[in-house]
Amino acid sequence: MTDPPPIDASGQANQLFSLSSTCGRGHDCGSTSATRAGKIPKIRWDDKDPNVRARTTWLISWCKTYPDTRIKLFSDSHQDVVNEGWRRQQMSAQKEVYYQQVVDAVFTHDHDVHIRHLYSQYPSLFIKLIKNRFQSLHKKYNEANKTLGSTGAGLTSAELQERPDMKKLLDKIVANFPWWEDLHGFWRTNPSYNMVFSTADPRQDFAASAQRYFSGQQG
Repeated sequence: MTDPPPIDASGQANQLFSLSSTCGRGHDCGSTSATRAGKIPKIRWDDKDPNVRARTTWLISWCKTYPDTRIKLFSDSHQDVVNEGWRRQQMSAQKEVYYQQVVDAVFTHDHDVHIRHLYSQYPSLFIKLIKNRFQSLHKKYNEANKTLGSTGAGLTSAELQERPDMKKLLDKIVANFPWWEDLHGFWRTNPSYNMVFSTADPRQDFAASAQRYFSGQQG
């Protein structure tokens, strides 16, 4: 499956950037959102209820389905901005488009009819919920990596499985945090996300991969 057409995403990003640029210039951009935000209830993510856990499953599924977009979403380097010829604000707007795609993937399928209804009315207000969930996953991911140490955190899941001492730790991590293996596949070589292992594997240079995707080159 291919990623959403870049031209459409860019158009949405430009619209978001234009909208954000008008805020504070005689346009009331915050009052409506503030009013509507009160309608969005607290979203649960970590729960034994499989319906609640399914939200994270859909989030992870989107990341696995659209690897090109995922790399752009998790990249935050100055070079990426230069490659696109955008200002930092425009890059932020582009990422809002990507976050909205995650929102759509997660809440279109939500088990709660009320949540689905609110999502259909105010989809952009769910972006913050997705950002918060990624932050929560990021925090738990690094907490788990600390138990592996700087060397272990840089190894692939398969490599960890081959080492008896590490396998025990990995089994415990996955038992307590089942999303770890998928997240490790996304973030292992990204120093902004895998903060325990600071030196990226030269075989999988995350910055170089992101640069290729932003410049439209596939490798």
